[in-house]
Amino acid sequence: MDSSVYKPASRQQKRAFNKHRFDHAGRKWPVWFSSHVLIIFVLIFLLLILRLALPFLIRVYVNHQLNNNQVYGGTIGDVDVSLWRGAYTIRDVDIYKRNGSIREPFFNAHILDLSIEWKELFHGAIVGAVEMDNPRLNFVSGPTAAQTQTGKDVAWDQTLSSLFPFKLNRFEIKTGEVHFQNNFSKPPVDIYLNQLTAVATNLSNSRNLSGKLPAGLTAHCNTLGNGDMDLQLQLDPQAPMPTYQLVCQLSNVDLVSLNGFLQAYGKFDVNRGKFELYASVAANDGKYEGYIKTFFDDLDVFNWQKEKSKGPLHIMWEGVVESAAVVLKNHPKDTLATRIAISGTYQKSSVGIWSAVGNLLKNAFIHALVPKIDETVTINKVQADTASENAPVHPVKPAK
Repeated sequence: MDSSVYKPASRQQKRAFNKHRFDHAGRKWPVWFSSHVLIIFVLIFLLLILRLALPFLIRVYVNHQLNNNQVYGGTIGDVDVSLWRGAYTIRDVDIYKRNGSIREPFFNAHILDLSIEWKELFHGAIVGAVEMDNPRLNFVSGPTAAQTQTGKDVAWDQTLSSLFPFKLNRFEIKTGEVHFQNNFSKPPVDIYLNQLTAVATNLSNSRNLSGKLPAGLTAHCNTLGNGDMDLQLQLDPQAPMPTYQLVCQLSNVDLVSLNGFLQAYGKFDVNRGKFELYASVAANDGKYEGYIKTFFDDLDVFNWQKEKSKGPLHIMWEGVVESAAVVLKNHPKDTLATRIAISGTYQKSSVGIWSAVGNLLKNAFIHALVPKIDETVTINKVQADTASENAPVHPVKPAK
């Protein structure tokens, strides 16, 4: 019977017939094919096991790195891995001072996401980005070093580098908070910035932009007393000495909300008043200069019905503060303002106090400073001023 026209009826006859045709044609699977298939299946199995274990391994590693410090320790929650993004996400990060005398963690965040910036690959750079959701920084002041928490003298940049092997190029904060607390002052102090959003870009200059200030940072937040703060910073993170231009504006702060801070650190409080601040500072080759302008609008410090229950020294001091505010403020505009010049180096700083007093008197008796940025101080101005200071002085020859 011709096999080309034979049609088997049952399933077993079909299998026998197909095996007969395959063997008859001499087609057999090579030995190496079966061994390679086995190796591929083993590798896939191992990769699956590694992928399942990766969050646990990363969690152990991150906890180890956060606790590789004698002063501060840390813990984290769950870890999520996104291989397609080249990223991993840490949840519930807490960094705290080890001695345990401070209840508030130095830093905590709900989400910390570390990823590769894929679009920067088109610029020939492999760099990373960090995104924080709901981060909070707590600076604490106390009578002793053990009761004080500032985070200084700790190389936090090295800690971040140990968690992510790529250069940091982009940094973003969503809904952050910064607190300054002193539970030992009378009254206790807690001043803060909240609803903080900030974006820093091109920190590693991955796009190889020309100019002295290739990186930038913009930030906005609210303050205690319903104030608003905006900050713009241009900088060169790769410069050996700090090189930057900064402009900051703080407006519409209700001073009554700061009475706890004013009582603790200034020994007075206010009945009403608004506060504004404007600053522009630039630094180049280790030298910085700029100015800060402060405004107190509708300021009222002393109220006898409110103050009569306090001690005589406290009443006397608040009377002095009130008298100074009355004498020095611009009465037609009911504004107390001054401009403070700032200049110096990172080894020695100075504030032009006499200039500040002169501007205060000028504002009181001539005109109130306009509440806005006067001019932006640039690194070119700092460089030009430094060059003029270092220029040699040639003696003047007497006329014949």
